[in-house]
Amino acid sequence: MKISMNWIRQYADIPVSPAEYESRMIMHGTGVEGIEYLGENCENVVVGRVLSCRDHENSDHLHVCMVDVGQEEPLQIVCGAPNVREGILVPVALVGARLPGGTIKKGKLRGVESCGMLCSGPEIGVPVELYPSVGDAGLLVFQEDYPLGTDVRTIFGLDDHVVDFEILANRPDCLCAWGIARETAACLDTELKLPEVSVREAGGDIREYVQVRVENHAYCPRYASRVIRNVRVAPSPMWMRQILHAAGMRSINNIVDITNFVMLETGHPMHAFDLDKVRGRQITVRSARDGETLRTLDGKDHQLCPQDLLICDGEGPTGLAGIMGGEESEITEGTTEVMFECATFDRAVTRLSARRLGIRTESSGRFERGVSANDIMTALDRACQLVNMLDAGDVVSGHYDLYEKLDPPRPITCSVRRLAARTGVEISGEEMEKILKKLQFTVSLEGDTLTVTAPEYRQDIERDADICEEVLRMAGYDRIPSTRLRGETTAGGLNPMLDRKMRLRRLLSGLGFDEIMTFSFVSMRSILSLGLKEDDPRMHPIQVRNPLGEDTACMRTTLAPDMLRILSGNYNRGNETAMLYEFGTLYDGTRRTEEGLFPESPALSMGAYGKGLDFYGMRGAVEVLCAQEGVNVRTVPGADVYYHPGRSARLMCGETVIAQLGQIHPDIAQQYDLPEETLLAETDLAALYGCASPMGQAASISRMQAVSRDIALVMNEKQPLGPVLEAIREAAGPLLEEIKLFDVFRGIQLGAEKKSAAFSLVFRSPDQTLTEETLNPLMQKVLKVCKEQFGAEIRS
Repeated sequence: MKISMNWIRQYADIPVSPAEYESRMIMHGTGVEGIEYLGENCENVVVGRVLSCRDHENSDHLHVCMVDVGQEEPLQIVCGAPNVREGILVPVALVGARLPGGTIKKGKLRGVESCGMLCSGPEIGVPVELYPSVGDAGLLVFQEDYPLGTDVRTIFGLDDHVVDFEILANRPDCLCAWGIARETAACLDTELKLPEVSVREAGGDIREYVQVRVENHAYCPRYASRVIRNVRVAPSPMWMRQILHAAGMRSINNIVDITNFVMLETGHPMHAFDLDKVRGRQITVRSARDGETLRTLDGKDHQLCPQDLLICDGEGPTGLAGIMGGEESEITEGTTEVMFECATFDRAVTRLSARRLGIRTESSGRFERGVSANDIMTALDRACQLVNMLDAGDVVSGHYDLYEKLDPPRPITCSVRRLAARTGVEISGEEMEKILKKLQFTVSLEGDTLTVTAPEYRQDIERDADICEEVLRMAGYDRIPSTRLRGETTAGGLNPMLDRKMRLRRLLSGLGFDEIMTFSFVSMRSILSLGLKEDDPRMHPIQVRNPLGEDTACMRTTLAPDMLRILSGNYNRGNETAMLYEFGTLYDGTRRTEEGLFPESPALSMGAYGKGLDFYGMRGAVEVLCAQEGVNVRTVPGADVYYHPGRSARLMCGETVIAQLGQIHPDIAQQYDLPEETLLAETDLAALYGCASPMGQAASISRMQAVSRDIALVMNEKQPLGPVLEAIREAAGPLLEEIKLFDVFRGIQLGAEKKSAAFSLVFRSPDQTLTEETLNPLMQKVLKVCKEQFGAEIRS
């Protein structure tokens, strides 16, 4: 929030420099983001009068002027403005003047010496809203009579500093000049001089001009209004335009500027209705009805719902309560009768409506933080007082003030000793009393008991802890004594889950994979792209209540879409090979934990494409990860529908699915614009860790010689070899040290639909040399099991 220091000085003296003021305010709990001097780029510019003006002999548009700036001799200045003429008062940049566009130097224009520059408004940083003139078309011409040589900064209010305050959410009372003035007076120990508010009424009865009622007091605790007749719409005076300009607001006309000025001064947003445009001369505050629409002042149409609060006339909505007025009732030059509105609206209702409709205004920002209902009439009367001061109209007698009973501020009783102990600073009861009175609190001290009543505008004061905060910030945080750190340091370390993830991360990096990270928010469209069945739990994600957009509307139930999206991005940018992995959390929207929360599970996704990468390489990488955790897995054909039906598999430990992997389905590859040989693997880390077996004590290497046996089995062509290998391993018993498949042969000599698989078996005993008498029964058992389970015969 930006406020002019000259404006603050009208209500509280500031006997220190701007830098010191900034430091003192920050140290007393009012944040300051910065201070800007408005006249920094307008130095050495004064008021001058054009004494004579003749055409330049070497130009068809330049003029040679003699200008009096209050010095002994007039200055000769060459000017090209179309509106320059003899006798006008204009801003004159002297030689050496600093302007937003640079420094003015003495020079010659087409052979004629020029000792300065006659300026337009933009050339000295003065917008048309601050001083109406001819704008960019020519010189800024003063309409008033100023002494020659007067520094123009004093005329335009540029000899001022603007303070950008950072107001916290719990201090809405400081979102105005009066609130900052209160803090300034308390901080600098100076007198607070708020204006006396009084209204000069011109007779009549407000009820003859408009009827006002409130249907929803829950959303609108208090609503007040006054009527101005014989309205004289005109530009605002210079002092008001200066204040609005310093605050970053544009001057429009005196009526609208009064409402903005009162909002900046008192913190109470206001709105002005043109009564001739209020249909039926009725104002009703009510909730919106289904299907209602409203066109706001910014020209946009909005679809309303029952959670929105409206200001309505006799036929329908005319404004969004606390957010923005409607286009139909805005003030124009032809306005003759005006109704001022000042109210308090529920902060939650205002915030939800503003966010849903995408409207953010100065008014809504204040109502969202909280506007006190107790001093509504003060703000409304202040606006009418300004109408009197500016002679902008006649205030009709009477007013509307509709509200349910307002609770007075509740006294808070606290112990001086307890407050001092809580602050950690030795502060006496008398000092506490003095501090709180400077902050406009009502205070009484009796022994150790402090009874405090907060002013009506301090809605953040609820308990003794709030009183403690006020006392400490004004006493000074620098009074808190420094103490040494207490306690013992503890050795750092990784928790088991993070340690496992770090091990897997190092392993994957060693295998040539690169890590990616994506958001946990995804679009429903990306989940639908996988072609899952409707009853699949992954098709029912958790919906985000207030998503940033459609692409972040729900929590992810699978890592596959993001992995495919990143692979596609790499492929379409010309990367010939990509090997990626991502650790992420999956969110189950179909179940709840005992605490009522949605279950979360860790997962690992791996994706790859490129020359030399195939199904077996991806399976090997996942098997290495499983081996890292001591998990023995078996391969089972088949995976989810977005995998290739004949080139995919699941890795299982017992009956638990640890991972699924394979080549993606051709339709998915086409959808994501990826090559058909793109590989994907998804690992359930919770299942992997659940099946992990800790590494036991290392066994000594056997001193006995290993004995190898090779067998070739003829079986059906469609028989998977993984189950065969597992059956051999189990039948061979504990003496089997290693088994591997080393050859698969197909030929006409084997017969149709037949294949031969050759296995190498290595046996070793820890304590004796193996003999034929020991190995032959084991091999016979292996052959018997293979014949019974798979119909395999020994190849002759």
